Amino acid sequence: MTLRLASFRARIFLVAAVVVTLILAVVAALSWRSTLSFEVDRLDARLCEEARQLVSRPPRPDDLQRIERDAAVKLRLTSADQVLLQWLPAGSAAPAVRSARWPERVEPSGWAWRAAPDRRPPGEPGRPPDGPAPPHADGERPPHSICRVAGFSALASDWRAAQVTASGASGVIAADLTAIRSELREALASIAWRAAPLALALTALGAWLMSTLALRPVTRLRGNMEAVNQQSLEHRVPAGREDREFKQLIDAYNRMLDRLEASFHQATRFSSDAAHELRTPLTILQGQIEQAMRISGDQPIQVQLSQMLDEAGRLSSITRKLLLLSQADAGKLSLLRAPVDLSAMLQERLADAHLLELPELRISAELAARMVVRGDEQLLGQLLNNLCGNAFKYTPPGGWIRVRAHAVSDGVEVLWSNSTVAIAPQARERLFDRFFRGDAAHNRSVDGHGLGLSLARVIARAHGGDLTLLPSPPDEVRLRLWLPTA
Repeated sequence: MTLRLASFRARIFLVAAVVVTLILAVVAALSWRSTLSFEVDRLDARLCEEARQLVSRPPRPDDLQRIERDAAVKLRLTSADQVLLQWLPAGSAAPAVRSARWPERVEPSGWAWRAAPDRRPPGEPGRPPDGPAPPHADGERPPHSICRVAGFSALASDWRAAQVTASGASGVIAADLTAIRSELREALASIAWRAAPLALALTALGAWLMSTLALRPVTRLRGNMEAVNQQSLEHRVPAGREDREFKQLIDAYNRMLDRLEASFHQATRFSSDAAHELRTPLTILQGQIEQAMRISGDQPIQVQLSQMLDEAGRLSSITRKLLLLSQADAGKLSLLRAPVDLSAMLQERLADAHLLELPELRISAELAARMVVRGDEQLLGQLLNNLCGNAFKYTPPGGWIRVRAHAVSDGVEVLWSNSTVAIAPQARERLFDRFFRGDAAHNRSVDGHGLGLSLARVIARAHGGDLTLLPSPPDEVRLRLWLPTA
């Protein structure tokens, strides 16, 4: 399963936290090894001192426990059970004194001994002077010069041992490393508990600062993207002193806006010019068809001319709506604002249902009186005509239409709903698309050209309001028209 974080800052923090954690883990491991090695070297030095005293003052069997306790204190161990002693007199093959806890079949002769470095400062008692040490009369080196250390495992633990040989006698003392490791572990854990919150806080601060600096150009670019619409395509993002990578991104975005602006203006000019150029020939064509109908006395020819006149009227309506849409897209839809009684306009449109011989539709309306908005009366009439016409055309026989209009705190709200044939969710998402008519687009059983709702929304937004589709069952359409009063 792949974990995906939606936030760039969260990813930066996670990566930084992982990196810091790995660094701390490596530092902790190295610190553990170096500190443990240092403590073992110090223990070796103390073991050598105790082993020299063991050889210089041979212990008695009845005094062994006291010596073990004293050695444990000097070695900074927690118990005398963590100390093992053995003294082998000169010329003897078996130890004369040995700790009772000394493990069986564990002999110093099998350990990997190595010479222990003398860490005592020069001039300290018991340290050899600088230079070669003088030999004893019997040819042996001085006792302090013969100390070897080794490590071994016994009694389910790791041990460190020191051996000093002098005049044929040998003393061995060993210490359990458990206490040292436990002490180091507690010290590192204490440091970790103190350092982890600080490291986490510094990681969060560093990640936040790094992400903020990295996202600053992206934030500016996002703000400019949100400000761009059909009326502000000329807006560009200044590159400023951004880094090279972000400057390339901003330059690419500005070039994209250049292409979009050119294409949009070209399409808008084409729609506007085409609509203007078609209005005059369409008007002339309608007049000539009407004149031909008056002159002709042939009934079949008049029927054909009437059909041609209807098609010319449809084409003229499409041209008029396309002209309004192109003006709105270019931000040049002029509004002649004046007080408009929206209640009266709605009542007039709903009353037309009786004139259109639509008694099979059940129409109910709840209209508040004197809902006055300030807008273009002609365009608002076009908006309501589109809503009513859309409902009248697509409500099946025996269906219903409900209209409820009332004043709200910031304007006027009109809730429009009507029954219809089941509409698929994919088709609902395209109800405001231009020239989209769903299944009706494939036949001519329902008059229309798929521009009514799109133009209605454009007019509502030009007045500072909006027309939206509300959630509803598949066999129902609910629209919300909101217009500001100011």
